[in-house]
Amino acid sequence: MKHPLLAVLAITLCATPLTGLADQVYRWVDDEGVTHFTSHPPKGRPSETLRTQTGHSEPVDYSSQYPRPEPEQPEPQSAASNAGQPSQQELDEACQRARQNLETLERGGRIAVETEDGSRRYLGEEELSERAEIARQIMDRAC
Repeated sequence: MKHPLLAVLAITLCATPLTGLADQVYRWVDDEGVTHFTSHPPKGRPSETLRTQTGHSEPVDYSSQYPRPEPEQPEPQSAASNAGQPSQQELDEACQRARQNLETLERGGRIAVETEDGSRRYLGEEELSERAEIARQIMDRAC
């Protein structure tokens, strides 16, 4: 081998984990028209934040599908009053979403959610089981 140092360097670079790729990456163009990709935004220049993919699924927002169950209050008994009741199509859609979500939750993969500050966090076992229980409640009502 003519260049053993280059071979060692290449092997080292290939074996080094690329954990930095999961962070934010900025793309910007200098005065000469050369495009740069950096981990920090350039000072005094416009840049574009790129979205990187790590191989994990996108975070799923369950808040619209799993509203917190409110304590049930007795409703006035009125046979003629169906106002506020979901239609059969809405019930069918809610049932289908709840089944799909329950299947995803029971599959055992990691599920990430987006926090208020825009970062991601993974759901713990307690949160996963809580969301699975909410999905079961929706299925009981809608299916």
